Amino acid sequence: SGYPLLQHWKVQSVMYHVRLNQLTISQSFSNALHSLDGATSRGDFVALLDQFGNHYIQEAVYGFEESCSIWYPNRQVQRQLWLEYEDISKEERERDPKVLTFPEYIASLSESGTKRMAAGVRMECHSRGRCPSSCPLCHVPSSPDVPAEPILLEVTKAAPIYELVTNNQTQRLLQEATMSSLWCSGSGDVIEDWCRCDSSAFGADGLPTCAPLPHPILRLSTDHEPSSTLVVLEWGHSEPPIGVQIVDYLLRQEKVTDRMDHSKVETETVLSFVDDIISGAKSPCAMPAQVPDQLSSTISLIIRCLEPDTIYMFTLWGVDNTGRRSRSSDVTVKTPCPVVDDVKAQEIADKIYNLFNGYTSGKEQQTAYNTLLDLGSPSLHRVLYHYNQHYESFGEFSWRCEDELGPRKAGLILSQLGDLSSWCNSLLQEPKISLQRSSLKYLACRYSEIKPYGLDWSELSRDLKKTCEEQTLSVLYNDYGDKDY
Repeated sequence: SGYPLLQHWKVQSVMYHVRLNQLTISQSFSNALHSLDGATSRGDFVALLDQFGNHYIQEAVYGFEESCSIWYPNRQVQRQLWLEYEDISKEERERDPKVLTFPEYIASLSESGTKRMAAGVRMECHSRGRCPSSCPLCHVPSSPDVPAEPILLEVTKAAPIYELVTNNQTQRLLQEATMSSLWCSGSGDVIEDWCRCDSSAFGADGLPTCAPLPHPILRLSTDHEPSSTLVVLEWGHSEPPIGVQIVDYLLRQEKVTDRMDHSKVETETVLSFVDDIISGAKSPCAMPAQVPDQLSSTISLIIRCLEPDTIYMFTLWGVDNTGRRSRSSDVTVKTPCPVVDDVKAQEIADKIYNLFNGYTSGKEQQTAYNTLLDLGSPSLHRVLYHYNQHYESFGEFSWRCEDELGPRKAGLILSQLGDLSSWCNSLLQEPKISLQRSSLKYLACRYSEIKPYGLDWSELSRDLKKTCEEQTLSVLYNDYGDKDY
């Protein structure tokens, strides 16, 4: 039935650009600075930063913001609602220049209780501030009589608070404490572009821990839906300019055997992004689709060789140059049911009817037996469906198989029908199953030795052109149901 889709909708109304023209230092901040005269301990300066922050605002933007999250049961429903909205909003604009927003349209469907909304579409909206009456895009516009209440939307310019200090010695120590607080968790000194951690900032494994590791968030691709044998995973590469150097990512793939207990795992594979995937060493089932360049930091992977209608759990870690791993991020996904070619299944149903119709010779019986035995469970379900839809008056499919092929051969064929889950079995009873085809670009990399410690992530796309060739993969999907979206 497709995969759930989440859409984010945000509107901002910028009402004020605010600039700080005159500095006035509070008495509490002034007293805190004076208390540091003669202090040399980094901890004393970090305590001040913890209390007052490390920067002050010089310029900011104030206004209104509204955000809506809309959940759909699948992409087809979202596409249908969007097309209907475009038609309606076009008609509305011809009568009234006021803009009908998409969240307003979804809200109207929810209020009218249409069947579409009952099918799993829901929306949640949150607003900050009060929408000005001059903004036509707000979901719930304010009354003209009620004044708009601007809130802080964004800090556009800030300066470190050590610039407010006049004593040179205090300013230098506060600046060093600021750098330590920003990049080394306040437990180490910044030396060029790395952190020299204090003796207290080492883990049980002996690795330095003061420089915080970025936490990559693994997610399913929003551009490519999972197929029955393939998923596309992606995450954003991030690396601070000081403190941590990311040299690799580790991806673990697990096949989950119990959908209620994800700790029950049948198989497990761990791949290194650098050593196994982009090096072309040993990853025929994992291929890069996108790697970082000057414009994008996204890493996208195609994971193939999956089993249909199966739960998989993927876990990602970042690895830095000391061997330390980041916090893990995981995605659990159930692959769709096996893909069927419904047009071909209809043709085979017609062929079987013609072979069974009238006198059936031994050669025709063998042809029918070989054809049906080679189909596999999903296609056999559709052949049975189409046969009974069109020819049941001449005898139900299972009965005709036994009559023409004998109980033993018919039993071998019909036993395949039980190989599917009840969920896939029910989908294969849909009146219409269309076959969709899409293309995925990926990098086919020949073996090369990549040195992770010299890796320039921002130039990775350029560097891989020497060893990888862009190719296209064809992916098949099924859409179920009797509606055309």
